[in-house]
Amino acid sequence: MKFILLIPLTILCHQANAQYRLAGTITNKRMEPLAFASLQLKGRPTGILSKEDGSYSIDLNSGIYELIISMIGYHTKTVKVVINKQNVIHPIILEEADNSLSSITIRARTKDRAEDYIRQVIRHKDDLQAAPGAYSCNIYIKAVQEDSITPKAIKKKPVKDSLIKKNPPPPLSMSEIYLRLDYENAARYKEERTGVTRRGNTTNLFYLSTTQGRFNFYDNLVKVPALSVTPFLSPVSYSGLIAYKFKTLKTEKRGSYNVYTIGVKPTSLSNATVSGEIVIYDSAWVILSTRLSFPSYHLPEYDFFEVAQQYELVNNLAWMLSKQTFTYHSNTRRRKASGNTTVTYRDYELNKSFDRKYFGPELSAATRDAYHRDSIFWASVRTEPLTDKEMRLIQYTDSVNVVTRSKAYLDSIDQKTNKADWKKIFYKGQILSYHEKGVRYSLPAIASTIAFGFGGFRTQLPFSFYKTDSLRRTTWLHTNLSYGYLNKDINGRIQLSRRYNTFNQGSYTLGVSRDFAAIFSGDAWINQLKRSNYYLDNALSAGWSRELINGLYIKTSASMALRRSLAGYKTYSFVDSAFQKVLLEPTGAAPSFDAYNALYADIELSYTPLQPYIREPLEKIILEPNWPTFYMKWRKGIPRLFGSQVNFDYNELGIRQQFRMGLIGNAQYNIKTGSFLNTKDLRLVDYKWQRRGDPILFMNPIEAFQSMDSTFATFKRFYEGHYFHEFNGAILNKIPVFKKLGLREVAGAGFLIAPERSLRYVEAFAGVERIFKLPFQNFQKIKLGVYASSAFANQFQAPLQFKIGITSWDTFGNKWR
Repeated sequence: MKFILLIPLTILCHQANAQYRLAGTITNKRMEPLAFASLQLKGRPTGILSKEDGSYSIDLNSGIYELIISMIGYHTKTVKVVINKQNVIHPIILEEADNSLSSITIRARTKDRAEDYIRQVIRHKDDLQAAPGAYSCNIYIKAVQEDSITPKAIKKKPVKDSLIKKNPPPPLSMSEIYLRLDYENAARYKEERTGVTRRGNTTNLFYLSTTQGRFNFYDNLVKVPALSVTPFLSPVSYSGLIAYKFKTLKTEKRGSYNVYTIGVKPTSLSNATVSGEIVIYDSAWVILSTRLSFPSYHLPEYDFFEVAQQYELVNNLAWMLSKQTFTYHSNTRRRKASGNTTVTYRDYELNKSFDRKYFGPELSAATRDAYHRDSIFWASVRTEPLTDKEMRLIQYTDSVNVVTRSKAYLDSIDQKTNKADWKKIFYKGQILSYHEKGVRYSLPAIASTIAFGFGGFRTQLPFSFYKTDSLRRTTWLHTNLSYGYLNKDINGRIQLSRRYNTFNQGSYTLGVSRDFAAIFSGDAWINQLKRSNYYLDNALSAGWSRELINGLYIKTSASMALRRSLAGYKTYSFVDSAFQKVLLEPTGAAPSFDAYNALYADIELSYTPLQPYIREPLEKIILEPNWPTFYMKWRKGIPRLFGSQVNFDYNELGIRQQFRMGLIGNAQYNIKTGSFLNTKDLRLVDYKWQRRGDPILFMNPIEAFQSMDSTFATFKRFYEGHYFHEFNGAILNKIPVFKKLGLREVAGAGFLIAPERSLRYVEAFAGVERIFKLPFQNFQKIKLGVYASSAFANQFQAPLQFKIGITSWDTFGNKWR
């Protein structure tokens, strides 16, 4: 395993020591990357293939070279390159060849002409995609998921209606959506949802909006971010001719033309491929239908996923998608969920002309009436008939809605929720609900009142209050008072949060606290445990944040801290002696300092250009942006006011982004620079700390260093950066043994330049990860990883270290966290 982990680092070092590098990307005239193009230096017997993202790289000595680039379906191109003691970036554009089918086909190899048919579709696909121009259409979506276990929440609801008792609900979740789509190209489109209905738990239903992906196999890369972070290589592409094997399964006559059913099977060359069937009509060499499944390796939420599509000729002008069906399921030992989403397309208007400003960052919007459509509306727009189970679900939910909206039913729910029992008293905690006021109280269980803090055992009393209204504005109050037996002290925290606008996320917070606080918060866990890391913080705080315009956010806060030392606090001697090395070494007990007051003001501005979003009637849902986020932070220590003794200014600028890199994975980076502009009275707690790496755990690679040997402060300008790349099997999946193991490779790097310490630090790390299902959680997945990291610095030596890490899948955010 150690040898495997060292491979990426060895490759990285080897490439860094190469003399000069010729690199670039091979694309067609539409700037689409061309995978598996052949590159050969004239006079040399061997060459290389471009990678799946079209990139290539060759290490050369100084000199003049002729590079020959060739690929099926494109004219061979020869370019002259001069390497003159420096690296050269040379992008290459290939022109498509207008050859006849017979001139590009080697028939001696096989009698099956399946590959010939696919080539013909590839040759015609530009004209096929250009035929409709910009267009509009109406789309109906019906998404259904059946669960093998009826949720306990449904079983326990005290439903009194006799009809519901006699007709229990089927274990289904269902949603119907009706929308109007305006489409110009993959970057310029917008949908308006005029009908939306949800029945049951619709959280895990797939494809409730066209923003969830474009399953267009005429594209070289099929990008479906809601399904996978990795795009898939289309069989209908010149790169696909190398990455797939094709076989004619059936030939049918349709008048004077033929309909071919082509089997599609991936070769071992590509990592992200599909398999199944494509039906081709040779009247215009178009796709009539597809049935293609996606590899479970790249699907964090599903064990199986398949898409079936049908195309029809519209207005004798363009072949357009008329229907597509998604079938998927997830399995555990105790539970199985099977989903099916049917999408139909009607009323096409082709070759439309949209105003230049018509499309923008708002990709989807729901009308005010969309969530209040009745059965008459759905009967008029529904293009897919309902099954018996689906009709039962609708009848059940309609009946339940009548009952559950009544005061008697809601009172019965409150009565059951508010009833105490021994489980709630001892370990679950007690909830008190009052639906008419939209209020919930949370009271602690006995087990949660026992705590252990800096000074030993404590009794705590956590309590929370939550209120929401019809506009989804929320108020949240949380308190936690505690008493320490050893020092006979009372600590506590009270915080009030109010979200007053759900669309621009306008909110404010108020807080008061007296609690133990860490000097090195966010440091390695070994430093978090040390007595020397803590002091007593008494604080008053207030904050406000909101989105000013699309993509521009402001976050402000002010706080007054009354800081006191814990040097005189009593601790248990038997605990200190038993864990002396962890708790007390090397700096001893809590630091001693004179009590002081500190007043702060903080402001943070961040901006993401052209931030895409979905507009719901009462909220705004942010989608993954294509541009980086720029941010600025300013922290001011305000002197004299309210007896404040601090006086400093700290400023930080940064840029961060997550982006997808096609078939070679996805990446993210964070680059920032910061400096104290004023340090007239700067206390230890307010230093800017550069954190050491954890000795065992792999820390957040986009925020922390893995191989830093110590924690230290920086006062003058520093420059820091982190990069993390998830290859998603793009390397290891080329090796059959590793492909069966389901491993994923990751790599990254970080740097820190601190001129005041004359420090120049660069680290690199690589690792392998594997996804596992949690045995006691339905459909929940985690990712375990083993990593190797090392660093190069002018101040210290960082040996090779091995670490472990764990991340979980965030279903709502569609990402690992």
